[in-house]
Amino acid sequence: MIYIVFTIVFSNYIFASINLEDELYSPNVGVYNLENMELLYGENVDKTISFASITKVMTAIIAIENIQNINESITIDYSYIQNKVDSELVTAGIYDGQVLTYYDLIATMLVPSGADSAEYLANIIFENEDTFINKMNEKAQELGMNNTSFSNVTGLDDDNNYSTINDLAKMMKYAMENETLKEIMSLSEYTTTDKNITVRSTIDSARARYGIDVDYIIGGKTGTTGDAGLCLASFSEDEGVELLTIVTGASMYSSTMYNVIDTETIYESIINSYSMQNIVSVGDLLYEIPCVCTKQDSVNILSKEDVLIYTDVIDKDCIKIEYEGLESLDYTIKEGETIGKIKVYFDENFIKEMDVTLDEKLEFSLIKWININIENIIIFTGVLIIFISAIILIYKKKNLNRKKDRKYSKK
Repeated sequence: MIYIVFTIVFSNYIFASINLEDELYSPNVGVYNLENMELLYGENVDKTISFASITKVMTAIIAIENIQNINESITIDYSYIQNKVDSELVTAGIYDGQVLTYYDLIATMLVPSGADSAEYLANIIFENEDTFINKMNEKAQELGMNNTSFSNVTGLDDDNNYSTINDLAKMMKYAMENETLKEIMSLSEYTTTDKNITVRSTIDSARARYGIDVDYIIGGKTGTTGDAGLCLASFSEDEGVELLTIVTGASMYSSTMYNVIDTETIYESIINSYSMQNIVSVGDLLYEIPCVCTKQDSVNILSKEDVLIYTDVIDKDCIKIEYEGLESLDYTIKEGETIGKIKVYFDENFIKEMDVTLDEKLEFSLIKWININIENIIIFTGVLIIFISAIILIYKKKNLNRKKDRKYSKK
């Protein structure tokens, strides 16, 4: 097998740049292509930050992964969380004796950011909130959130409750891979199964209160504390590409939801600068494989499909093609046979893998076979001549001996 890396050269480039530093109220920003977690735009993405109620996304992850039946009904025993819910936090309004499902509790925690639902889940699943928080930190390490620590389940400001934009992106991606959590984070409104509580999304409240456009936001989670400021981790879509935007740190002492305003500014800038672009087109030469003992000198491997990426710039030095397969081809390989693989990378990010098949019949060439094997043929011919000569000599010697034997017998 052979492993080769080379660069395809394109003649047309598209250049664009995004600079929003002077347009945003949020000092900490990260925008990601969720497919490959490419950072499309960022400010202070590795800075240690408070992140308020975005914490509840991890609370939801631990809850849903440790509940056997999310639709199971339970009767609320408020004594579990009596005096545990900070009076300054937003609550969903769950009450003693209420019959709710686990789904209800997760939804009333994430949609309106209900601290009471978060505390209740943390105190009943393991019957010990400290155990629950330990599980949150274990999951953070599992996800590679190496600059993150959780000290509570609601997002209250605490020196030991911190993260970074890049770490929060890992958490959000993981949460969105769970269909139930993604569904809940996408709700604009939710009514519990007992019909006694109806809550509105904190994102959708921006539309109602401030008239801000949030139609482009599919879902997400807000957060607000003195240390964290206004926060928002949200997901949207452009040209079929899922985008994750995280903003934190805008002043909470304002009359506008700058976390949502900034997210809109970022989204509009991204969709105006980025688009799906070809880095490989149908018919592009990807690789040339030499042939042995065939009428063809080589076989060209051409792309059978377009390879698209979501980008603002196509830079020839960022496009790399790797071929792994047969080093050479000969007439014994049949048309349609798989002979290797092509892998396409852009800016070190793996984009696509394609099987390589032989699309033409390889015809045997006697002349090339002779040219390649001429030394062996000469050696073989020489050996053959010597062998035949030896046989002839042996045969003549035997005939001579027979004649002598006849002569002596006559005497």
